[in-house]
Amino acid sequence: MRATNIRRTILDILERAQPYALPESQLVVELNGALRPAVGAAEFDQEILFLQTRRYITTVPDPLDDQLVKWAITEAGLTMLRQ
Repeated sequence: MRATNIRRTILDILERAQPYALPESQLVVELNGALRPAVGAAEFDQEILFLQTRRYITTVPDPLDDQLVKWAITEAGLTMLRQ
């Protein structure tokens, strides 16, 4: 149940950020503001991998900082939210 809540919350946050991609650090801050207890790094990485593997989210390169990880929701992720 917690994994499902984390995944849905990540998708909700990224949907609200559209049309922009969110830096990973901002995504973590917003996720931990929405869920209690806070999501740990290993838990976050596991759920990000789950969503990315299913192509619900994707990374977006930053044109000025190739070290910055940004996330965006995909069409598949939007479809999943509407179900």
